[in-house]
Amino acid sequence: MVARSVHRWWVLVVLSGALAIIALDNTVLNVALPTLQEDLGATTSQLQWVVDAYSVMFAGTLLLAGSLGDRFGRRRALVVGLAVFGASSLAAGFATDALMLSLCRAVMGVGGAFIMPSTLSILAQVFTDPRERVQAIGIWSAVAGAAVGLGPILGGLLVEYVSWHAIFWINPPLCLLGIVAAVALVPESKDPSRPKLDPVGALLSGVGLIALVVTVIELPDSGIDILTVGSALATVVFLGGFVWWERRVERPLLPMSLFRERLFTISIVCVALVYGALIGVMFFLPQFLQLVQGRSPLESGVAVLPGALGLLVASLLSPSVAFRIGARATVVLGLALVTGGMTAAAFLTRDSSYPLVGVSLGLMGLGLGLVLPQATNGILASVPRERSGLGSAVNDGMSELGGSLGVAILGSLLALGYRNSVEEQISAAGDAIASIPGGVIDAVRESLAAGVLAVGRLPVEESGPIREAAGGAFVSGMTTALLVAAAIVGAGTVLAWWLFPRRVEQVQE
Repeated sequence: MVARSVHRWWVLVVLSGALAIIALDNTVLNVALPTLQEDLGATTSQLQWVVDAYSVMFAGTLLLAGSLGDRFGRRRALVVGLAVFGASSLAAGFATDALMLSLCRAVMGVGGAFIMPSTLSILAQVFTDPRERVQAIGIWSAVAGAAVGLGPILGGLLVEYVSWHAIFWINPPLCLLGIVAAVALVPESKDPSRPKLDPVGALLSGVGLIALVVTVIELPDSGIDILTVGSALATVVFLGGFVWWERRVERPLLPMSLFRERLFTISIVCVALVYGALIGVMFFLPQFLQLVQGRSPLESGVAVLPGALGLLVASLLSPSVAFRIGARATVVLGLALVTGGMTAAAFLTRDSSYPLVGVSLGLMGLGLGLVLPQATNGILASVPRERSGLGSAVNDGMSELGGSLGVAILGSLLALGYRNSVEEQISAAGDAIASIPGGVIDAVRESLAAGVLAVGRLPVEESGPIREAAGGAFVSGMTTALLVAAAIVGAGTVLAWWLFPRRVEQVQE
């Protein structure tokens, strides 16, 4: 059953609101990362896991969640996801260490895995006209962009005037409101063929994706050891086993034949690239603004507003832009803007004025807003409408996997760059830091957050040179990470020009 036409836009309001809860939560958290690192005594690797625990479990359970929604009901999956997300978010607010917080975030990821694909698959069922569907996806993306913009400001207010715990306690009442609205307004729908589940495929893909991110996160800190070698082998074995199994099972979780569809493949690459850029940059930019430039959490939240506004505006304009110049040109333009924004951000220094930050984020936001509606529509147009849960799960899985790998890869490059540069910075400081206690210098060598915490205990007149050394090392690592990311997205721009079709017309029936 699908909604009558008179109700479909109200259904979109509910679905967009549920998506906004997830977007709000992730950007609220980013502003709080420096405070979390200080309050919980977390290392950079542990901080990455606070972010990535959510993304890993989201990506690892997403295909199964989409399949369950197709099988048992998409509205039911949405309601279950909101309940799990709200309860685990409440628990996260009581976390006393990084491990407990990461575990709560992992459970939140499972809840998110039921919410996000449900919103998109229901949207595909309600909006059957191709032109209306891409407009609805644009609004769906724009609401997420608005939440992205509100999140850092709300997070800054809560961290500065309440505590970091409060950023998790805002989710339960929002989830409860979402449950009530979903039950009242959203129609139930499911695949009429009642497809069999694929638990083996879910296990293989979930373990393989988790192992992949563990390898990327731990390799810079641990090097070649039992953990990283074991996780790398597990990645190959489980993801290879997933591909082998999906080619043979009667009702695959993810049909490998989809990857022969050019539109499907290039669309998921585009989604992964832009989310990897967004979440990766948002992982370390608040640290730069707060720990290097000395801005407050609230100032840091307001500072990222140009990116969110760009995403909001471009998401709304993307359908009309694509109608005029074509989907391929729109995607290529968007990826080029993301590349330009990241390249501009690579020129940031400790003393950079805000306009360079704002322009960089604005370019990235505009690019993301142009790309996401077209790439999302491309994925949905590549799968049969009755399996919209699968298409939605793939779209959302690639966004979370891209974001998770963005944090893992760019965070690892940042950590490596910091450690390679910090010794040079300390040596260059010379006699200016001769009186600094060895414990403080060791803390600076460990990470920027640990260094800032230790340096903060020194008299102000003594702390300047060592604080500058730590900030300079962080900027060096951030520059390397941004240039690598810009090169990757730039390569994706060329690939999109080659493979993305000029127009995406309709959902395959």
